[in-house]
Amino acid sequence: MPPLLKVILISFGAGVVGTLVGGIIGIIIKRPSKTYISLMLAFAAGAMLGVSLFELLPEAYDGGGVLPTLIGALLGVGFVLLINVFNKDDCKEVRKPGQSPDDKTVITTCEKRRLRRMGITIFIAMALHSLPEGLAIGAGEYLEIGSLLLGIVFFLHFVPEGLAIAAPMKAAGTKTWKILLLCAVAGLPAVVGAIAAYYIGMVDALLSYAFSFAAGAMLYVALSEMLPTAYKYSDRYKLISVITLAGAFLIIIFSVAT
Repeated sequence: MPPLLKVILISFGAGVVGTLVGGIIGIIIKRPSKTYISLMLAFAAGAMLGVSLFELLPEAYDGGGVLPTLIGALLGVGFVLLINVFNKDDCKEVRKPGQSPDDKTVITTCEKRRLRRMGITIFIAMALHSLPEGLAIGAGEYLEIGSLLLGIVFFLHFVPEGLAIAAPMKAAGTKTWKILLLCAVAGLPAVVGAIAAYYIGMVDALLSYAFSFAAGAMLYVALSEMLPTAYKYSDRYKLISVITLAGAFLIIIFSVAT
């Protein structure tokens, strides 16, 4: 098989197929309850924290040192903040007579809008994240580890991230085909990155900024939107915490094993 075709297939399998698998998991439940949404968001947030803290930021530091890592992470946070400025939530809830403002069973109209908004933000963050992962896969052809092993590792990363996109969008009432399309599109930059890295090789400074940028965006989304929503939608706080740690621990296991 030609090396370029191999890189394309591996990056497509990791990015597009990985997020699609996660998306399918996220839409299995036709009418997800708030508790289900809470647990799915907690697990996906944990996985995103694990990827950012134990994969992306260390890779960024190894490639460029402290300054590029810090600058890239801050730019990633700033980018998500900018997205939220244009995707702001101005919905005013109209509750039914007798409905408690702390009701953890009914998903209101405004909550659906907020979940859809969150899904879009996560989608953008995941698309940003898939580009440096693709760069690493393409550069893997020049490294001892190889692009196939990197593709397997990143596939396991992309599955919970597809879940992170799908869970809030499904709860918001978005059509299934749109959710799956968003998941697939979020993984496509991995193919673009892999092709680019195949031709230009390993550029440590570029990878450092790319990895830390994606890490900053993912950390901000996980900590400022996903986890707060998870705790808001369910009063099973200990379970949410355990599920979050499980998502992060799963990524750590993958990192250590590879």
